Amino acid sequence: MYRFVTLVLAAMPTIVAGQAASKAAAAGDRRVCIAPANVESAPNAADAMTAVRDAFTNVLAGPGIAPVALQAKLQSLAREEAKQSNCSYLLIPTFKHTRKTSGSGLLGKAALGAAQSGVHQATGAVGGPAARVAAGAAQGAANQAVWSYAAGTKTKDEMALGVRLESGTGQVLLDEKGSRSAKSDGEDLLSPLVQQVAEKVAAIMTKPAR
Repeated sequence: MYRFVTLVLAAMPTIVAGQAASKAAAAGDRRVCIAPANVESAPNAADAMTAVRDAFTNVLAGPGIAPVALQAKLQSLAREEAKQSNCSYLLIPTFKHTRKTSGSGLLGKAALGAAQSGVHQATGAVGGPAARVAAGAAQGAANQAVWSYAAGTKTKDEMALGVRLESGTGQVLLDEKGSRSAKSDGEDLLSPLVQQVAEKVAAIMTKPAR
């Protein structure tokens, strides 16, 4: 059983990405390439970059839109990769996490454990043991980076998120910035910031052509 769980968790990101790409191609969805975030500062820049990427990929996935995570970290190379990926839009995020206090973040880690436990309980009624493992792994793979980053948030931390959305020809369609401050340890600041700007991105992408 342990071996099965390990194999499912390892393969899940590839499986989910492949399924999303296949559905997008079949439905003719508009593709938006998501460049790695330009992290100005953060307790862990690599974790921040992954969390921002996964948050946007998760939120923007839906009818009419197919998000594609890019690998190139330089903007010039990201634009080229976006062209090769046949993306009609390129989303370029910037992120800054300012730490105002010090501490262990134990409350945040406890909240992370509770959230993960809730996912496993929610999937407990789906099919047999194998189905429950697969369903839990799929949802966990989609949210793990965001959860983990939120777990390290401390009271009074500040996060700022900026986004530039470009068309395939380089025209700037959206230039948006937002910020939030944590009222408690483990508070998820990133998700609401991404949600707010993603609504505007989706509105632009799904607007009927004139």
